[in-house]
Amino acid sequence: MVIWDFDGPVGQLNATFPYNFNSIAFDKELGNVRYLIDYLKPLGIKNTFAITGFSAEKGPLPMMFPDLIHELAKSGHEIASHTWRHEWIPLHSEKQVFLSLQRSKKSLEEAIEKMQTVCGLVPPFNRPMTWLAAGNFSFGDIGFWPFFKMADNGNLFKVAKKAGYRWIRISNKSLLTRLKIKPRPLTGKVRMVNQMLVLENHYNGFDQKVIDYIEKSDSSTFTVSAHPIMLSFENKIESKQNFENFIQHFASQKDTYEFITPSQLLEDPTF
Repeated sequence: MVIWDFDGPVGQLNATFPYNFNSIAFDKELGNVRYLIDYLKPLGIKNTFAITGFSAEKGPLPMMFPDLIHELAKSGHEIASHTWRHEWIPLHSEKQVFLSLQRSKKSLEEAIEKMQTVCGLVPPFNRPMTWLAAGNFSFGDIGFWPFFKMADNGNLFKVAKKAGYRWIRISNKSLLTRLKIKPRPLTGKVRMVNQMLVLENHYNGFDQKVIDYIEKSDSSTFTVSAHPIMLSFENKIESKQNFENFIQHFASQKDTYEFITPSQLLEDPTF
């Protein structure tokens, strides 16, 4: 499963310091998404794009791009929510998170004219990382449990389910992993939690390290993520060169590997 964190300008501005970005960066990101559509189409490979709901509203480029989101869905790629405006979830109340997820889902589904149900959530910043039920706790959430209710993934699962979501990608580290007693799986694992498909941890990039890991692992599913903007940087593991090498490597082994979306996994009776 390849999942793109497609931030859009509103996501980029909320994700880092504004002076790091300008219209050139925004245009590059949109251009890279169009490249992905064209590159993956002849290969018949479907990816997942987690997009901020604000970007799906009607308005001028580059801030809003509902037509591009529609094109992604029409090409068969899964559309997921990256919240309404790339919020840092742990700092918000339960009601605020619910309204963000609800509006994002509605805006994205309207942009794609309900060609598919938006049922996936990719929390911005990979936060929260605390998951009490799994014994994972993080002090790096800038607002952590118990002082902030939404700093626990267990609570986020409930709110997401209430808003109509069926899968979610999260990141966390157990205490044993933090103490380096137990290794952390490079691309995580997939499990069902209270009827919610949880993609637990993921690898950010397409370099040889993750290729070797997948080929040596006995797992049945792997989650790899990236940001469209990073395709433009040659010295990063999310570079276009690494991406094309990754795709071609596994696409050439169709009898062994298959690119799927989280929603496809949800509908797989053998899972």
